[in-house]
Amino acid sequence: MEIVLASASPRRRELMARVAAEFRVFPVDVDESTVAEKDPLAFAIAAAVMKAKAAAETFPEAVVIGADTVVALGLRILGKPADREDARAMLSSLSGRRHRVITGLAFTTKSEGRLLTGYDLTYVTFRELTEAMIEGYLDQGSFMDKAGAYAVQEVGDAFVARMNGDYDNVVGFPVDKVRRLLARFTAPALTVEVADIDFPASDGKAEAGGRKVLIPGAVPGESVRVQIVGERGTARIAEAIRVESPSPRRADPPCRHFGTCGGCLFQHLDYGTQLELKERHLKRILGEAGLPDAAAALRPITASPDLYGYRNKMEFAFGEKHGELALGLREKATSSRQTYRRTMPVVECPIFGPLVQRVFPVVLEFARENGLEGFEPATRKGHLRHLVLRHSRRTGELMVILVTAKLEDESGLSALAERLREAAPELRSFVHVTNSRGSDIVEHERTEIVSGVPFIEENLGGRTFRIYPPSFFQTNTAGAELLYERIREEAPLTAESRVLGLYCGSGAIELSLAGAAGKVTGVDASPANIANAVENALINRIENAAFVPGTVESLLGEPLREPADIIIVDPPRVGLTGKALRRTIRLGAPSIVYVSCNPASLARDLRSFLDAGYRVVSLSPFDLFPHTPHLETLAVLVRSA
Repeated sequence: MEIVLASASPRRRELMARVAAEFRVFPVDVDESTVAEKDPLAFAIAAAVMKAKAAAETFPEAVVIGADTVVALGLRILGKPADREDARAMLSSLSGRRHRVITGLAFTTKSEGRLLTGYDLTYVTFRELTEAMIEGYLDQGSFMDKAGAYAVQEVGDAFVARMNGDYDNVVGFPVDKVRRLLARFTAPALTVEVADIDFPASDGKAEAGGRKVLIPGAVPGESVRVQIVGERGTARIAEAIRVESPSPRRADPPCRHFGTCGGCLFQHLDYGTQLELKERHLKRILGEAGLPDAAAALRPITASPDLYGYRNKMEFAFGEKHGELALGLREKATSSRQTYRRTMPVVECPIFGPLVQRVFPVVLEFARENGLEGFEPATRKGHLRHLVLRHSRRTGELMVILVTAKLEDESGLSALAERLREAAPELRSFVHVTNSRGSDIVEHERTEIVSGVPFIEENLGGRTFRIYPPSFFQTNTAGAELLYERIREEAPLTAESRVLGLYCGSGAIELSLAGAAGKVTGVDASPANIANAVENALINRIENAAFVPGTVESLLGEPLREPADIIIVDPPRVGLTGKALRRTIRLGAPSIVYVSCNPASLARDLRSFLDAGYRVVSLSPFDLFPHTPHLETLAVLVRSA
């Protein structure tokens, strides 16, 4: 295997000798001004690719390595200075400030049509540089071929106060990163047939040498050329080199962030395959739990009416990306990044809708103008935590919720509200939530209505529901409508039925059933949800509904004023606590309607209901979350005579 370094830099040549004992140096002359990328990271990678491909024309069978190092001050790229005056200006701009040194890397073999890219990033903070320090360095005359007009090995601690990252990267060639990427690029390749998806993860699943192979991005029915790059338990992790024969199950993801964003995992699969995977997963969970009768009662999955633009609520996160304020979603979890995940900036979110393109630029511009930084949970420093968008699918009303740590000055938020209304005239409510706690979730510690009214309205099943900042409401309006219709059809309701709803939230299910029942009562631990449910009953003129605040465990610890004929259970993802489950069973209601967003906790709780003498009449899965592994399931149980 011949290795070619496409560089004229003597520093890169010296560092490359620590990667490979034998390699050829082939200087290339490319015009970097033709690189269209403006982002420093994208620019460095694109320039590295240009260099590698240029050298690969001469060495088509070799592994060619291209590299390009840039110094970035914010989004400004500091390349090689044109002259001494330009170098002086660069060093002056870096004085006392933190900047990024980015090396873009590209590995290619032209004859095989292969390309692997990567990068390394180091943060460098300069001391305050005096005029004498700058002029003294420039007098050495070695600045002309240096990005940012300096070489770290020449200025050393005299200029550099702090460095976070690889020193070799600042020199111009990150040896450790190059070594790892070269090992990946040159690993033996094999062709595998993708048989399945490793659900609920999204990796394609194949077999080679008697071991399971997981290939991110691969689709069942494809023949894929891969390289083994790691292991996960008993499985081997592979990286796709190319798809030899594509699968008809593959779909073209409409979102430009797919693959990196941790929100959607299955946009690359056609929708029929997504439904098949979810249905099969539910059956597998039921089988593993020893529930054959429940599996026999399973009905076909109900598809979401909308595949994109279906979400009426999205929680976006602030953070930092390459030294700049970022607003978007957490990056996809990987084998090396399972816990804290960085915020990936997004410019669109097709599962929510086009409002993102109008709202995000306004919020980011306001933050930059006011010097507001993203909150860092690990250090608890920064200002901006989350941006929550709630958009009614039926009325079109928009609520924007800005979640921050405590702000010293909140006076500018009213102006932000006006700017948001100009960009999005459908804005009905702008809310500021303060959260000083350390967790990385949206918590409503203090809520202030900055502009507009405190709620938006949504129409569902012929009823109007008011949604407040902390309200629980199903995120897929059209899908929830189908779910609630099925509950009315499946539950043995009569004009005399007494319905008890546990974990009722804002009362959507209970109020949807009120017209077919004698009386409905909802229970929820959140006083805000109960107040919201009472208000929803009033505005819909429903008189046979009552809502009671308190935990299920405490309220069911006392005898009910009157027995329940049907109990609706819609618990959190973890399912019922042991005490709540025992006390629900003790009520002895003839019918239980269990709505679950987690097949595992549903199967566990169904086991207890069956042991207590209930049987499953029907089990109906609903896909309320297309392109994700999540599934809503409706179970209807009756007590055996």
